[in-house]
Amino acid sequence: MRPLSDLTVIDLTVNTPGPFCSMILSDLGARVIKIEPPGGDPLRKSSASMFAGMNRGKESISLNLKTEGDREVFRRLTERADIVLEGSRPGVAERLSADYETLSARNPGIVYCSISGFGQEGHWKNVPGHDINYLAVGGYMGAQTAIEGRPWPPAILISDVASGMYAAISVLAGVVGRASTGEGVYIDLSMTDAVLALVGIEAQSTSTTDGQPSVPNVTVIPTYGLFACADGRWLSLGIVHEDHFWQRLCEVAGLGDISVLTFDQRVERAGEIKTRLEMTFAKRPSFEWERELLDLDVPAIVVRDLEEALDLPQFESRGSAVDIGLLRYITQPMKFSTGDIDPKGPPPALDEHRNAILAELGYTA
Repeated sequence: MRPLSDLTVIDLTVNTPGPFCSMILSDLGARVIKIEPPGGDPLRKSSASMFAGMNRGKESISLNLKTEGDREVFRRLTERADIVLEGSRPGVAERLSADYETLSARNPGIVYCSISGFGQEGHWKNVPGHDINYLAVGGYMGAQTAIEGRPWPPAILISDVASGMYAAISVLAGVVGRASTGEGVYIDLSMTDAVLALVGIEAQSTSTTDGQPSVPNVTVIPTYGLFACADGRWLSLGIVHEDHFWQRLCEVAGLGDISVLTFDQRVERAGEIKTRLEMTFAKRPSFEWERELLDLDVPAIVVRDLEEALDLPQFESRGSAVDIGLLRYITQPMKFSTGDIDPKGPPPALDEHRNAILAELGYTA
């Protein structure tokens, strides 16, 4: 039995943040009913594989909440639900009678989470945006600029995924609280605030305590970074303050003359050390470095793409991916002693579960 098998989630969201949240809840056992607008979640057409990954194991019913009949279907669904996820701009849910006040009047125990770019209040609450905009204003790209001299679009949707994870944490906290009080809760989750929360752990290291801006955390450490090797591949080196890692690296790399340097001394001579490491790693293929350094218990691993990573014995042994039909799905990173939480099935076709869901609510054909 999965941990959340007694919970029902009504998911009004599309694209990434809300569906990422309900994907986690679904894998953990919750029944997730995906309410799709006429035409379906836009992600179905813009990125079918991404849609499949985030919507596996869910049910789908298409409702037009601009019509009273479909609004009533939605309200009946929420009367039986534990959690509602909503991802429109502030004010839209209220206009559709799908807001917390309306639904909680019929189901006081509902845990309702609104996910929006800037939250439900503030000067920018109605400003449009996407992941790159929230990273720009939330401090992430400022930190990137401090390191690299300019910002870059990230390879993954950081604010989308982060807000989805925060939403999952929040609604489960709401369910736990409800067990004590019997009352539901409204949660206002800002995607930009999610970025701030992630960047916040760096806030102290990037503050200007002496009038001079500093750079974030580990980026000042010459032995923490990526190095090009002779075969054109990159090696990630993860030595922070550990002198024993540093000394073992120097032994393999022929850098005995600087092996006695302490952490503070290594940071002081960062430019020199980084240059010497770049020249050293460029002399040999990446996998030779990885094998030799890992044999000495030094954290050094070759950069791999997703397919290469999933073929590694490490991820195979943990069951980090499962095949369902023709698609491969990445599993949740945690393991429960009570049983697996692998994806429950493929993503639904648009409106696939309409008849079954309506029958549950007492509607006839």
